[in-house]
Amino acid sequence: MTLIEFLKDQKAKSVKKVTGPNGAFLSIVDKDGEQSTMPIGKKSQEGALADYNVLISEDGQAIATISSYQDGETLQL
Repeated sequence: MTLIEFLKDQKAKSVKKVTGPNGAFLSIVDKDGEQSTMPIGKKSQEGALADYNVLISEDGQAIATISSYQDGETLQL
């Protein structure tokens, strides 16, 4: 899923990239004015917002990345 699609699904109003000495993250404001953040993958720090995809980790954390991921093999335990 692209970052833009993800943000539209989440009813985001705006997003900006914040860069500091320890890396970059996204600052997101929703339609109610609530602010949240999303980490940017270490190897995707230099990307443009329109180029990002979103990877949802096993614990539910959304991560912005330039890489494109898709589900692979699944094993039921």
